[in-house]
Amino acid sequence: MSDRRGKIPSTGFNVPSNYNYDHRVANPLYHLGWGGRFFFAGLRMLFRHRALLGLSLIPILLTVVLLFSLAAGSAWLIGRMIADALGDELRIFAQALIFVLALLIGCFLYLPLARVLLAPFAEALSRKAHAINRGAAVRQSDLGWARAMWEGLKLVTLQATIAMIVVALGLIFPPVGMPIGVAVAIFLGGLDFFDIPLSTRGLHLRKKLGVIWRNKSLALGFGAAAYLTLLIPLVNLLSLPVGVIGATLLTDALEAKEEI
Repeated sequence: MSDRRGKIPSTGFNVPSNYNYDHRVANPLYHLGWGGRFFFAGLRMLFRHRALLGLSLIPILLTVVLLFSLAAGSAWLIGRMIADALGDELRIFAQALIFVLALLIGCFLYLPLARVLLAPFAEALSRKAHAINRGAAVRQSDLGWARAMWEGLKLVTLQATIAMIVVALGLIFPPVGMPIGVAVAIFLGGLDFFDIPLSTRGLHLRKKLGVIWRNKSLALGFGAAAYLTLLIPLVNLLSLPVGVIGATLLTDALEAKEEI
């Protein structure tokens, strides 16, 4: 349903960002900026709606508990291994150091771990965000479970293939390895987030990639905002639910402009 000005009314998310975005603007910097704005709009929406925060806190807490458990377990195990070689004071110091180092490594492992733990909640989070934003349920996907698994396998295969190519290029041409790696991380991160709201609409991988390609500057800005957020400790705990919500808002905007 739309109002007399042709805009689709928003329920509970009183922000005009979804509909002020003009996909016809030729300047790519405009779309880069809007990509970042959509990501951070997800942050605002997350804290304005308890239902979204509730769906997000469970995987966040599970991930934090898992990371602390792995760090504590590593410190305890290595402490037992070196107990005979060091005195009590040095052993305690070594365990504390190992614990801190394990947590730092865990910051880099947060995204893949949280992605796994968020998976059962991600689609529900996207559907809820869409319902709040648009005042209606998202159209149901006509994909069966087998087809959905196949689409997920294709996405993972694509990501793994790209990652291996980047690693190979980094080994062959080390100077270009870092910038290419960052660019690919931004692309893959954005693809992960967009995959969720696009999957709820039943799009196949080829069509998902087509949507991203047609809106590549927008997707790049979104992915860059997500990538930078993941680099900030503690703040990165919110990056996945914020990204899912932000990608849903962006998808809603493209759908309202008949870009999907």
